[in-house]
Amino acid sequence: MRIVMTPRLLRLRRLVSGEVSRFPELAQALFENGPQRSIQSLAIVISKLVQRGLLSTPSPAVAATTLNWLVLAALVNEAMLLGDEAIPTTTAMRAQAAEATRVFLTAYASDTGLDDLR
Repeated sequence: MRIVMTPRLLRLRRLVSGEVSRFPELAQALFENGPQRSIQSLAIVISKLVQRGLLSTPSPAVAATTLNWLVLAALVNEAMLLGDEAIPTTTAMRAQAAEATRVFLTAYASDTGLDDLR
């Protein structure tokens, strides 16, 4: 989250979003090397947790996407639209991550693995 919420990266995202119709390949490259890469990494971790019986999901990729956007969506949306002044503090980012994790575990933790993950 700290990487995504840096002013430099947010400015790049704003620029690319504004120019996606003119430079779709640039948007594709940013997506593939940013959100898509993060989600793929999360999916690998989630897959391993499923194999260990700690999480339950038919699709680690869908679960990873869910977790990614539970953590990032509100804060990124605010910073994207309101500018660098809306970049949250570390405390706010931690609070968002904790709540997103709580919601994620409520949805995806297996009955046997729930206590181990909390």
